[in-house]
Amino acid sequence: MRRVCSKAQLTLAVGRMDIGAGNVHLPLVFTNKSTTTCTLTGYPGVSLLDSTGAVIGDPATRRGPTRSPVSLPPGGSASSSVHTLNEGMNDTPCRRTAARIRVYPPDSFDAMTVPARSFRVCGGVFEVETMQSGMGG
Repeated sequence: MRRVCSKAQLTLAVGRMDIGAGNVHLPLVFTNKSTTTCTLTGYPGVSLLDSTGAVIGDPATRRGPTRSPVSLPPGGSASSSVHTLNEGMNDTPCRRTAARIRVYPPDSFDAMTVPARSFRVCGGVFEVETMQSGMGG
């Protein structure tokens, strides 16, 4: 039986922002800090928060196909990428710059937060991809 990774088993970090061809991708990296293997399947829930903790706009929509479950051994990492557009790619204005990113691991109702590193949604696009092995996003 697969064990779903709980918030208590995970650490969350932000990878390097990748900006190119009008797109912005930001990896969200989960690492298993426990002593047992657990599994992440599907999409994390992602919202942006301002400095007071208020939600900025709607949460991310799901993008792309669901991949197979990712088994995380102790110390192992898996990632998902959030995606938006560069400012000025279309007429939709950017949202306020986020202070933090709130992330619900797949199959979890316990949120984690990480610094947003000046990430902001532009062009009306805010998407999250399914979990995959490694730290690439």
